[in-house]
Amino acid sequence: MTSKLRRVLCALCAVLMLTFVAMGYAALSTELSIVGTAQASPPPKEGIYIESVSVVDSNYLTNTLSEHIYPTNLKTDLKVPRSGSDVTYKITVYNESDVTYWYLGILQDINYGHNDRINQNGGIFLTTKDHTTDTAITFNTADWVPPRTRRDFYVTYRFGANALGESIQNLVNFHFGLLMDSVKDEFLKILNDKVSENGYHYLAGAFNEQYAQNGSDVLGNVGDDRTIFDNLFGPNITVNVNGVATPVTIMVQRKNVDGNSSSGDQFSGSGAPAGCEYTVYITTDGLDGESATVHAVSYTCGPDGVWYQLGQLYEGVCATAPYDGQGTDGFDVESWDATPNNYEVTRDIHYNVGLEQGDQFDKLDSIAELMSTTDQDFYNDVNNNSEKLLKPVCQILYTYRHENGQWLESDNEANKFKPGYDNLLHAFAEIKPYCYIGNGAQEVKIQNASSIPRARLIPILEAIQMAYDYFLSVN
Repeated sequence: MTSKLRRVLCALCAVLMLTFVAMGYAALSTELSIVGTAQASPPPKEGIYIESVSVVDSNYLTNTLSEHIYPTNLKTDLKVPRSGSDVTYKITVYNESDVTYWYLGILQDINYGHNDRINQNGGIFLTTKDHTTDTAITFNTADWVPPRTRRDFYVTYRFGANALGESIQNLVNFHFGLLMDSVKDEFLKILNDKVSENGYHYLAGAFNEQYAQNGSDVLGNVGDDRTIFDNLFGPNITVNVNGVATPVTIMVQRKNVDGNSSSGDQFSGSGAPAGCEYTVYITTDGLDGESATVHAVSYTCGPDGVWYQLGQLYEGVCATAPYDGQGTDGFDVESWDATPNNYEVTRDIHYNVGLEQGDQFDKLDSIAELMSTTDQDFYNDVNNNSEKLLKPVCQILYTYRHENGQWLESDNEANKFKPGYDNLLHAFAEIKPYCYIGNGAQEVKIQNASSIPRARLIPILEAIQMAYDYFLSVN
């Protein structure tokens, strides 16, 4: 199948593997190799790239020549007459994709030009900033660019005594990559692709065929089913771990795990299982022991046919077991048991999973329990922290006036055309039907909590927090 879908799984593999070392994001393998003369390439249809570069300030520099090179490289050739010279560029990047790209830092090939003097004593110091007035690095790994969005940031080059000359040349990569939320976006994009031959219908068709043959609701990239995964994702699926291509074992189960027969999809055939979610299980462990560490994430869809994630990415343990009855190494997804852990949804909202001691919600440790529970303690936590998220977001998006005994809502014209407003509006729209907004948005709380499972609420809150942080950052 397509390289696109292969990239999805490989990115998901990277996310899941790196969870082992608590990095929290997928480290995409990126090498900056410069051979000969770099040429600008036209922007791709997918991905993030520099759209424009301009000089906003310079001191003592008589030449501020720069060229942006696909995708996010900036080439400079500067005449630097004295120590303390500096130049600040405004860089505009555009994310022409359906996933969020995060800024990961600066990369440079030390063999190019004067790159070996970057961040060296008396050399060239680069400061990336959200605003021109910032003096410290403020555009950092906490910053990101949402899908189909432009974002400006600034970089100041300051030159020391060991970086003077008629032609000081640098080529710097402002490195962006995919974090966990980005991978979720991309996986959902595939599930929601109902047109391409490489989208949802291929996946569902493979499961239908497997179920018709032997009644199994699991597919894996091992044994006889490896061919299916080769067709989907390409052969020899690996994840880059510390520079080493590490094989992974993947199982995908199509099964009702949220207890809702009207969500998800259905196997083909009369009387076949309905209300099925897709849960992806993956491990980089060898399967020659009795158990393996396995990470899992589930997806479902509503009556509108749009797929979305449930809950978060959970770490657990599975018993190893032959996959296909022929002794092929695999693991038993039905035995998956969550590792005791505390998961963060927003900075102020957390919950426990798989604890031996605690309340009934803290002890939940199966995928079905995690996907179906309605956790009143969690809802109370959300409402108790409304002042930190739901209320300020609502007030950014809307204004209210009291007229004839009722509150009338309208768009907040002061914010409506600011960058990030549309993303925040879209994120808040997912939770708004479940909210009580009272007294002109002085009170914003979830109501009828039992109507929304915790697993459904979690990704909604994550999206709101992310969009809120972005709005504050760029404004």
